[in-house]
Amino acid sequence: MTEESASSGSAVSTGAGPTSRGEAVVVGPRTARRRAQRSVQGRTTAIVAVSTVVLGTALISFAFPPPAAPPASPTGDGVSVAPAGARTSSLYCVTGAGVDAGAGATGMVVLTNTTRTTAQGFANTVGTTGTTTPGTVTVPPLGSAVVTPAKGLAPGATATTYSFSQGGVSGMAVVLGPQGWSTAPCVSKVSSQWNFAGGSTDSGLLDLSLYNPTAGQVVVNVTFLTASGTVLDPQAYQGITIPPGQLAVEGLGAYVQNQPVVATLVSASSGALVATELDQMKVSSGTGLALLAGAPGTATAWHFAQTTAVQGGTVTLAIANPGATAVSVQITVGLSAATVEPHRISVPARTVANFVVSAVAGWPLGAPYSMDVSSSGPIVVGRTVLAPAGAASPQGGITTGTTAAARAWLVVGPGAPGGPVVAGAALHSVAVANPGTNPVEVTVRRLAGGPPSAKVQVPGSGVVVLGSNQVGGLAPLLVDASGPVWVETDSSPTGAPGIVSSAGFPLGT
Repeated sequence: MTEESASSGSAVSTGAGPTSRGEAVVVGPRTARRRAQRSVQGRTTAIVAVSTVVLGTALISFAFPPPAAPPASPTGDGVSVAPAGARTSSLYCVTGAGVDAGAGATGMVVLTNTTRTTAQGFANTVGTTGTTTPGTVTVPPLGSAVVTPAKGLAPGATATTYSFSQGGVSGMAVVLGPQGWSTAPCVSKVSSQWNFAGGSTDSGLLDLSLYNPTAGQVVVNVTFLTASGTVLDPQAYQGITIPPGQLAVEGLGAYVQNQPVVATLVSASSGALVATELDQMKVSSGTGLALLAGAPGTATAWHFAQTTAVQGGTVTLAIANPGATAVSVQITVGLSAATVEPHRISVPARTVANFVVSAVAGWPLGAPYSMDVSSSGPIVVGRTVLAPAGAASPQGGITTGTTAAARAWLVVGPGAPGGPVVAGAALHSVAVANPGTNPVEVTVRRLAGGPPSAKVQVPGSGVVVLGSNQVGGLAPLLVDASGPVWVETDSSPTGAPGIVSSAGFPLGT
């Protein structure tokens, strides 16, 4: 089966979004659950069995076998783009678009090829009905393709492994439903650990997808941290066994009930896997849907290159401390025309703290700023954004912070030129933040070539936000800097900046 795709074409620009039109905003210095023999009432579960292997599947497995043993846990965010000269590369995309995403929800993937040769690959998609569907996929050189892995399958969550006979290909997972839409990067490696901060079970609709793309069995334990300091280790989430090639979708609301913020810690005692969360958010004046990519570890520094708190909206950080001792956390912002004092909080051991950024006195409303979260011990950080009442849909979203810094980044929009994932979808802005003390020169251009879209200088400990006239549309972009930076994209249409947002893809230099 060949996956449906929309290849690159002409760019589509949009003027929607928070930054000034056609201008850069420069921000200056910043001071399978265990395969139970009986069902568990109230729990949403889908265990996907491997279907009978046909000849085509056998050929795919021969050409691109799954890893027999799990590699070491990935560094950084678990997201990278294999060098163009790599002989093979794989991507793991888990959309989680099951029943809790709303009736008719679907998952898509935006694949982008950074090389000058057509990328030919195989796709193996696992559906919730027990069907494993092999197929092929083609990504044009220096362009993108939008594929629908579950096309032709029964409704439900899916997970897909993409295997290419070259490097240079990235993937962005998209989930779309009546509650809104969201994106998250596909990971390029499996890991024995995945951590999430920022989901909620207030609505009871928080799903955890556990996908085992390897050739070995995986045994998983899941622990939940709450704001009250209560650590939940439900027996039903200990010793979850996921056979090779299978997907388990766990509805968390039945066991982690009515929690306004939750941190989920996934640990494989045997093997390695891929995990994502999908939150049908509780939004008082509208809808929200958030696809969260897990972090394959903890860190003492997390970054958000662009945060904009708008009047009537809410921006909140979920700061999870999985350690055995309290940690001191400092949140620092950067502004273009003012100095803002950092804010410090203490997060007790085995707790997730809910810090409302938009309520801090003296921190700006309506202006973009960078935000760094540093701590005395390892933590995990997520950011939740809620739009004002009456804003466009979706009105809520969650983004995991980034730990990666690089000199070169790939930026991918919500679709391919001529093929947006939702009507009118486009890049709204790209933020480039400089963690160093010296200025860096940054050039942004289309992946396909041509004159630069923007050339700017980012001050030390500062950030530049490029608006839609410079980076809008759906053409993939390259961001090159003279020093390490981090990059964050914001997409539209949404109800507020940061609702559909993610870090870029770091590229090797």
